[in-house]
Amino acid sequence: MQTQLEPKWSKLFLRTGLIASISVLTACGSSGGTKSEPPTASSSASSVASSSSTSSDASSSIASSASSSSVSSGVASSSSEAGGCAPDVAATIGTTTTRLEAEHYSSCSEQSKTTEADDALSGGLAISDTGSSLDYRVDVQTSGLYTVTYRARASNSSSRWALAAGGQTISNSEVELAASEAPEWQDVSTAAVYLTDGPQTIALNFAQAGAALDYLELHYDEPTQYTPHEAVAQMGIGINLGNTLDAYPNEGDWAPAAQESYLIAFADAGFDHVRIPATWDNHTATSEPYAVDTSRMDRTEQVVDWALAQGYYVVLNAHHEIWLKQDYQNAANRERFDAIWTQIAERFAHKSARLVFEILNEPNGMTPAQSNDLNPRILDIIRANNPDRLVVIAGSGYTPVDTLADIELPADNKLIANFHSYDPWEFAGQCTRDWGTTADKNELESVYQTASTWAQTNEVPVTVNEFGAAHEDYEHPENICNQADRLEYLRAHVNFATQYGIAATVWDDNGSFGVYNREQGSWGPEKDILVAPNP
Repeated sequence: MQTQLEPKWSKLFLRTGLIASISVLTACGSSGGTKSEPPTASSSASSVASSSSTSSDASSSIASSASSSSVSSGVASSSSEAGGCAPDVAATIGTTTTRLEAEHYSSCSEQSKTTEADDALSGGLAISDTGSSLDYRVDVQTSGLYTVTYRARASNSSSRWALAAGGQTISNSEVELAASEAPEWQDVSTAAVYLTDGPQTIALNFAQAGAALDYLELHYDEPTQYTPHEAVAQMGIGINLGNTLDAYPNEGDWAPAAQESYLIAFADAGFDHVRIPATWDNHTATSEPYAVDTSRMDRTEQVVDWALAQGYYVVLNAHHEIWLKQDYQNAANRERFDAIWTQIAERFAHKSARLVFEILNEPNGMTPAQSNDLNPRILDIIRANNPDRLVVIAGSGYTPVDTLADIELPADNKLIANFHSYDPWEFAGQCTRDWGTTADKNELESVYQTASTWAQTNEVPVTVNEFGAAHEDYEHPENICNQADRLEYLRAHVNFATQYGIAATVWDDNGSFGVYNREQGSWGPEKDILVAPNP
């Protein structure tokens, strides 16, 4: 989308794959399942979960393949050093199924827990006095949605606990075991818990203690890669978090700063993806090595994690980089943009495969040749540590559908092509004419036919990650678009995009193109046209 200064959203994808292997890992400096301390931790862990389910089973569902740590006098020892507890060794959480033995809680947690021995138990021990919390130091290799299954046994009093990660309680992750006079071991699971990547502490916080725990297992519940055609088919209709991280010089200058509630609202409404436009210029040094501000990278990752936690696809880009677009021939500018993408690609390399990179929004001011110089160079930078991540590329200018023909496709099988459509701009942006005749609809359909033909010819799927209709022209607010025409226009975009297999992303800027009112937390009538009607 063009800036204010220029003319010019979920279904939770819970995909449970085959469990290829099970790792029995321990924290707290025990042997097995350890690794050296990894690079800098990601900035946040987000909330998401669904209801708990329980199933009774008298014996352990999976036999342990590792012996437990030594225990003396029925109490798990908690090592310490002068000045504080001993550093824990993080257990590696991979993209299969990982088991954490309950007794191997962090040595930096409460000093001791009561354990009990039973030959039927995994690892030979269980914690029967859980206390107020249990912390486990882990290193999550890939962010994404996990189910957490607890092997637990009730007592003569009920027990309730919830999961926290990165110091944040995960909403709706509460587990409750009813009191029982004849308790048995059972599996209790919560679904759709999002964990960010990197070293962190996951905590079981007990509102009511009493349950005995044998182990907990974390199951990675989504694919580790997608084909472009799979992704576009699943992305459906999405929404832009516009005028937010793309605002310059700072987030909040054009619209309210991003909040987690916005991303949740997009999911609740039924959107299948969200695009997060981001402008990097004002947050990047102008001299080598062109470092991106740490606070800006942390904030961007936080918003991306909030979005990924909802289960939909997320597109992250470089947006209003006017300094590059208007002076691409400047070698220092190209080097600076390369450095920006090097840092983005490194920081987000271990995110869920649902995160998609978009190289550059609307390269207006650049020639097709310059765009075709930029795309493969940035793609090579991304591929250095994101070999399987989906990447969006586009043509030139404001990327209308005809510029798909400008794209010289790099030899890469993880590409998605993209165009924008506010056709005709005199209606959709300037509100100086009506829209809705048969001829109008035929012209719009021809846009999607052109995109579909290009996609079939080139065997690369296509998205239109910006479309929309203004309420009024922001430059001339006296020009107001007819509401009935606006809604019919949006309906036509959705119908044609669906008909031709093109994922589409409505532009929402909380302003003249607003669909969701962030201040009020409410939707306009556009929502029930863009997605199936719902409360």
